[in-house]
Amino acid sequence: MSALRVRAYNVRFGDALLVSIPERDGAREVTRHMLIDMGNVLSSEGGDDSVFEPVMRDILEVLDGASLSLYVMTHEHLDHVQGLLYASDKLGLKLPGVERAWITPSAEPGYYDSHPEAKRSLELASARYLAARRHFNALEGSEEVPPSVRAMLANNDALLADGGSSKTQACVDFLATLTPQTSYVHVGHGHSAPHPFVEATLHIWGPEEDTAAYYGRFDAARLQPLPSSEGREAPPLPPPGVDAGAFYNLVNARKRGYFDNLLAIDKAANDTSVVICIEWHGWRLLFPGDAEERAWRTMDARGLLEPVHFYKVGHHGSHNGTPEADILDKILPVSPPDERPRRAVVSTCENTYNNVPDEATLEGLRKRCEVTSTLGLKDGAYIDFEFEA
Repeated sequence: MSALRVRAYNVRFGDALLVSIPERDGAREVTRHMLIDMGNVLSSEGGDDSVFEPVMRDILEVLDGASLSLYVMTHEHLDHVQGLLYASDKLGLKLPGVERAWITPSAEPGYYDSHPEAKRSLELASARYLAARRHFNALEGSEEVPPSVRAMLANNDALLADGGSSKTQACVDFLATLTPQTSYVHVGHGHSAPHPFVEATLHIWGPEEDTAAYYGRFDAARLQPLPSSEGREAPPLPPPGVDAGAFYNLVNARKRGYFDNLLAIDKAANDTSVVICIEWHGWRLLFPGDAEERAWRTMDARGLLEPVHFYKVGHHGSHNGTPEADILDKILPVSPPDERPRRAVVSTCENTYNNVPDEATLEGLRKRCEVTSTLGLKDGAYIDFEFEA
């Protein structure tokens, strides 16, 4: 039997992974393909959409006219969802067909009507996002808006009050119509979510069905932008009788609150990632999307974590996308559980988010397995990982 192959594409700051799984169909061998995400950010060096053409052309060459067996959208961030819509609308390149699709549960139409706690969390997050967007838009063009903030604003535009202006929502709507056989999957499905694979077992480790579990507290301290003659935010002045130093300390703290709120919003969306562990002929391969610390703790509390041989590094190599050592020991123990090699891949791009990729995080992973990065690859190129039956 042929080897299972994982192809990780360089889409700059984003993910696109094509998993090709050979299976026996009677006397003959059939290879079925699963595409996990396809996207990148809209700003900074990580967001050049020209990478999607060579990626899409390669996927079509691999499929050779056959349908994609399974498409997985891990979560509602542009660095994971925008590629297929871009390829379709801008390049005229479309998948020949999709048998089934898995999408994170919070993207299902009507989801928030049936999950009131998640709805309250979303409404609070949307209010904080809009306040931060107003604040940073007023500062646009100044050195006070770092690239990482612009990337987070663009990546989380699903929280815009006007859904029609959300690029993320347009991508999610497109992905939901790739096939009539679309499932909104969560940990409650275990390994029972419908898919076309015969010899591979797909276990869903996350997310929780109710995404309220992933929202933390937001900083309510913030200043509303004050209009000026140029349409930019005017700097506030201390009221009469108030110490200027203390006043500006408060102003700076509240401005920091905008960024902290964006970070909390970004984390919550990452934690809704569909986390898949594939088992095939003794191999175990883990694809955690961008799951962060809270999601990892939740998966651990459920007793789901097991040692794996392949690990797609979460959140592009950020320090909070890879779990702490006590949890990492359960998926990549320092002492290997068997003699099979263990490998990891990180899809990332420099100069997009602060301290991403985080070298200390990658160095910690290197002590447990072989780590390969898409850094240095030509745009749209790929790395292959093979696993013999």
